[in-house]
Amino acid sequence: MSRKLVLWITASFVLLGLMLWVLSLFWQNMRDGISGHGWAAYIIGGVLTLALSIGLFMLTFHSARHGYDDIDRPEDGGEHDI
Repeated sequence: MSRKLVLWITASFVLLGLMLWVLSLFWQNMRDGISGHGWAAYIIGGVLTLALSIGLFMLTFHSARHGYDDIDRPEDGGEHDI
């Protein structure tokens, strides 16, 4: 992995942590609060969503760089010409 990719992934996790911290400040003022299971579900959901989005973007860029998205047109000619 390149340094730039590691930097983006690290920045994404830092942003996720910052959002969790800000939301915890809002939830402290609630009457019931949030349980430990709620926090675990919230964190796992955020991490899995972040991992899914990073993975899908990486697949999209990989596909575009390696020509998997190129369109084969019949007028271009190719191996299937008779």
